[in-house]
Amino acid sequence: MKENEFLSELREIRELLQLQQPILTLRQFCKFANISEDYAYKLTSSGKVKYYRPTGKKIYIDREDAIEFLKQNPVANNKKVDTLTNNYFIKSKI
Repeated sequence: MKENEFLSELREIRELLQLQQPILTLRQFCKFANISEDYAYKLTSSGKVKYYRPTGKKIYIDREDAIEFLKQNPVANNKKVDTLTNNYFIKSKI
């Protein structure tokens, strides 16, 4: 492995480890959620993501809040849709 490849891989590992911290900076949140900084600012300003500004300037997001945000609006799989459909028809026949 060449030195450049090694350093690049080392940087990537360091970034991944930083995403495991309990508190994320806005930039880390963007990497964690795979979104742009502009969109992250929209999410924080609209109140869709809970955030903190301890010094009044830099934005921090709790990792658990980031995970909660990403788990919003789950999409049902085919099995769940079939179950819901069957339950609907069973209830409507009564």
